[in-house]
Amino acid sequence: MFYNDLTRRLDFAPDSVWTALYVAWVVGSTVFLLLHRRRPTTTLTWLLAFWTIPLLSGLGYFLFGPRRLDDESGLRQTARRRAAEVVPESLPELPADFLAECPFADLARVPRALGDRDPGPRRATAMTLYRDGESAFPAIERAFDEARETINLEYYIWQPDRIGTRLRDRLVACAGSGIAVRLVVDALGAKNCDADFWKPLLVAGGEVRRFNPPHPLKPQPGKINFRSHRKIVVVDGRIAFTGGINVNDQDTAHDGAPWRDTHVRVDGTPALDLQAVFLDDWLYGLPLEQGDRRPSGPGHLAGDGEGPPLPDGVEHWFPDLAEGRGPWVQVIDSGPDEESFDIHLLMFTAITSARTRLWITTPYFVPDEAMRTALASAASRGVDVRLILPDKSDSRLVEAAAETYTRDIARRGARVWRYTPVMNHSKVMIVDDAFAIVGTANMDNRSFRLNFELVLAVHDEGVTAELARMFEDDLGESRVFRPDAETPGFVGRLIENASRLLSPLL
Repeated sequence: MFYNDLTRRLDFAPDSVWTALYVAWVVGSTVFLLLHRRRPTTTLTWLLAFWTIPLLSGLGYFLFGPRRLDDESGLRQTARRRAAEVVPESLPELPADFLAECPFADLARVPRALGDRDPGPRRATAMTLYRDGESAFPAIERAFDEARETINLEYYIWQPDRIGTRLRDRLVACAGSGIAVRLVVDALGAKNCDADFWKPLLVAGGEVRRFNPPHPLKPQPGKINFRSHRKIVVVDGRIAFTGGINVNDQDTAHDGAPWRDTHVRVDGTPALDLQAVFLDDWLYGLPLEQGDRRPSGPGHLAGDGEGPPLPDGVEHWFPDLAEGRGPWVQVIDSGPDEESFDIHLLMFTAITSARTRLWITTPYFVPDEAMRTALASAASRGVDVRLILPDKSDSRLVEAAAETYTRDIARRGARVWRYTPVMNHSKVMIVDDAFAIVGTANMDNRSFRLNFELVLAVHDEGVTAELARMFEDDLGESRVFRPDAETPGFVGRLIENASRLLSPLL
């Protein structure tokens, strides 16, 4: 009798109960999304997902939906405020000689006008370019030999392979000689390096922190989606490296040809600004020996307003350096801890400022509507718009989505080449004859809005000419992309267009 009564109740309840729950879900999720200002297309995409696949879309939003890492009282903002206590303040005005010498000087105002901490341009002592890891890693190791007090590093990918082990062992030797060695690695990008791999460095006195490690027992909305894609080396606050090269054997030549990439060494005052970016991420990182547990209590990243303790000797991280006589360099960082997307806006403004040429190399070309419109507009104005993209990407999903955008922009006046020898991982933009951008940011939504990224805006004819020569060398090893001759069939179009739907996450 009890079983029959329960069956009658269940037969009666589902339609009304599930309908009420679904209506509550639709209303609640719609109100929630409308309270968070986003691009209209992104909001509509999430609304459609919430209305059609409630449970899966809720899980997807929890993992990938939030566009900011935390609020003003959160852990990241607390770390930034603590770092600001020791980072030298930027000059209130752009230098007069910079304004007089540089045709694109107004671009330096763009990130500063947004109210974030992006400094103004500084004049480097020297700047050196590298086209692959085979040339960059020996230069980085030679810089280790020049260290007297500190070596600070931050990397997205660090693999426990040949180059990863070699670089770790060089750091072990530096730490053993009394150099303060600190390393931040992204928790997912360097997931293959376990505690045993880092133990020799820790024993030698070095310190290792992980950026944004996911906590299996205490998940945070969107946390796993925000990664540090930065590559930074700073030696004594005087020498710095950045660019696209990660620490893995793909960037070296021991197993075939190295990936094509672009890395930069900067000597002089711009290194101070790279140091400031590193300090932010160091204070936010979680010490390796603490596993996945955030410390709590005064003096730690507990959101208590006090913040984490500053590193010992941090007063020596920012030496009083004289301005050099080399290239003007502006360090620009961006990430989901800021209201504005500085790198995106800088690139957009640079594209719209081009008058004669706009040469871009990017491994992942998934631009938003603003970027596509700016590129098409530049081409229609008569600007020489050229793009070098990989012939074969290391990500099939991104490659499929990028194919649709590549075909669109090629039909709207830009000329596109496919680099054929190896994966081309460079992130470079060349504007006319006197301005260039080089760094870690790809031309996709992930770099613009989700990852922590870093670029150098370089105002210098010599550096721009050298990057242009490297670009022309790459053209000689590339094939022309012909959109009408490379149209996919039915299955190919289906895969590409389905991948395009995921563009906001790529």
